[in-house]
Amino acid sequence: MTDVALSPKEIRILVQSLDNCLATCKVHAKKPDAPCEDCDAAKKIQDKLKKKLLA
Repeated sequence: MTDVALSPKEIRILVQSLDNCLATCKVHAKKPDAPCEDCDAAKKIQDKLKKKLLA
């Protein structure tokens, strides 16, 4: 595991970018209930970042 020091602003930008990524998923555009490993991973990362923002 690697630690990276990010400012709250940088974390917010990453969370917003992940929101955009999830909203534009090509897999889900074709079939909304299809499994997507990238989206699943993005959601987990996004959850971690949101927890850091609230801490």
